[in-house]
Amino acid sequence: MSRKIYISPSNQVGNTYATGNTNEKEQCHKIAKACVDALVENGFQVMCTYNDDMYKRVEESNAFGADIHIAIHTNATAKHNVTGGSQVLLYSISGEREKAGNAVLSRLSPITPGKSAERLVLKPDFYEVRATKGMALYCECEFHDTQLGSDFIINNTDRIGEAIAYGICDYYGIVPKNKNSAPNDGTLYKVQVGAFSVRENAENYLAKLKNAGFEGFIVS
Repeated sequence: MSRKIYISPSNQVGNTYATGNTNEKEQCHKIAKACVDALVENGFQVMCTYNDDMYKRVEESNAFGADIHIAIHTNATAKHNVTGGSQVLLYSISGEREKAGNAVLSRLSPITPGKSAERLVLKPDFYEVRATKGMALYCECEFHDTQLGSDFIINNTDRIGEAIAYGICDYYGIVPKNKNSAPNDGTLYKVQVGAFSVRENAENYLAKLKNAGFEGFIVS
């Protein structure tokens, strides 16, 4: 199966952040690097551009034969009257586009602090969304014009980039490799959560665990 991913980070230097004396282009390039590294680690063919010409980016993506075109941006509250959150903009919210968009959003949403804007957004008029032959996912990774959002983005560019990449892995049914995880040698590590001298107490505690969604058993 072909798995070519084109990464297109924002070139918008005029979109300044609320903190850190930085801008959207600078931070999105950092996010893009982390995303590329994680995708390559998980076996994807990746092309990333730093060309400022949007039309040339689309030409490159199409010539590359990208299956998915990922635009990486951060957002601004003035446009939406919301306090923050991540979004994925799509040509249509249906079929494989919806599936892929939800896969990425499901990875971004838990880590970004804002919540009011989190959703898939229909944006067929955006050039990068409509003109790419590959499926376009236009990621707005939190809002940069609030202190909370700005600080979060600046301090978590690696996490954001990896979250996007892991969302792509989820879409393709790939269990993502985490660069911070040690290799699994088959060893099982057991967790004990209680010891009781009265069996009834043990059974009551086990019932609480199962009600909370955990598996367990009693040994003597």
